Amino acid sequence: MIFSSEILMTKKAFIIAGALSLLIVSSLIAQTLLPEDPTKGNRLFVSKGCVRCHAFKGDGRKIGPDFGRVDLGNTQLDMAAKLWNHIPSMNIGMERARMIKPNLTGQEFTEISAYLYFLKFFDEPGDATRGRSIFNEKGCSSCHPLSGKGKEGEPGLDQFPQSISPVFLTQSIWNHGPVMIAHMVKVGMKWPVFEGTEMMDLLEYIKVNTKGAKETAFITPGNPREGKQAFAAKGCIKCHAVRGEGGKEAEDLGKRAKTFYKSLTQIASSMWNKGPSVLGKMSQTQLGIPKFTPKEMADLIAYLYFLHFIDEPGIPVNGKRIFSESGCSKCHGLEGKPGELMTISLSEYQKAVSPMDIVASLWNHSTEIEKAMRGKGISWPRFKKGELADLLEFIRTPKKK
Repeated sequence: MIFSSEILMTKKAFIIAGALSLLIVSSLIAQTLLPEDPTKGNRLFVSKGCVRCHAFKGDGRKIGPDFGRVDLGNTQLDMAAKLWNHIPSMNIGMERARMIKPNLTGQEFTEISAYLYFLKFFDEPGDATRGRSIFNEKGCSSCHPLSGKGKEGEPGLDQFPQSISPVFLTQSIWNHGPVMIAHMVKVGMKWPVFEGTEMMDLLEYIKVNTKGAKETAFITPGNPREGKQAFAAKGCIKCHAVRGEGGKEAEDLGKRAKTFYKSLTQIASSMWNKGPSVLGKMSQTQLGIPKFTPKEMADLIAYLYFLHFIDEPGIPVNGKRIFSESGCSKCHGLEGKPGELMTISLSEYQKAVSPMDIVASLWNHSTEIEKAMRGKGISWPRFKKGELADLLEFIRTPKKK
């Protein structure tokens, strides 16, 4: 029996699509796991050869997009969608460079995407000259001298830690906030509020003058998983919910994360600026005001930052429309009906879907999949922001028989 190359290619596409459908059944828990070490993906980024094509803000190769200068999306699934959209041109680039594409597991994709998301966590260094002006204008100099002790025993700038960062200021507001607030009220001072880069500018000025000890926790990336544990253990969850789970006394931090928590400095500035009102409300309750170690605060801030990384559930109705309009139905049958090329029933997909397993499968087999689609004249579908979340939620939603 003689098979044409077109038939062999189509048959291979059937096999690949079938394997892809099996990969979609991994646990939903894996989808929402917070990274334990956001920098772990950096090692994979190098060992898997990503660095051979991609630079970060000019540092690295120029074959592929510079990840420090392109929009990678702000959530795990938006990053996955951008990768999917980029696959055809990426395959061409790798063929021209005669590069062998490395295989990746879903967990490895999770770690790499977490690392790329984490690259935006740290802000650019501040300006010490502007920081000096802020130090005086915000009233910091009224209590903190350049060296020695202030009138009420406040530490001078030379006693601040050399590794000072926004983590230090947020730890200070919780551990020493009540005393600081009471003193400022006593002398008629307003609580300083930081906007934009002001906190980073102030910290840069402090660094110029400090001779204090080094505390690595102020500059070491926090652990989002342990930050979630601290969020519960310190009682934050008694007032704040995270996407509907938790207290109702204060704003839902999971919903706020989408529009606010963009960097370490933004989170720290928000916690500092709201310090008096938050601590005031807590003092009127039986909760008490928790104390934080440097590491606990670093972990908590990392957790708040990564709240946006985890996608909210999509909308199944929108996903059904995307399933049809993007051409998914050409391969995947819907509601028991066969697709144009093959039949892969969506009812066989478990509700627990790990998007990174899907992305890993697409990456590992993208060359064969694209060739099969091109051979059949099927255009490569591209997803906009939020569409992949809707599509996956549609896939996970049980279908009527």
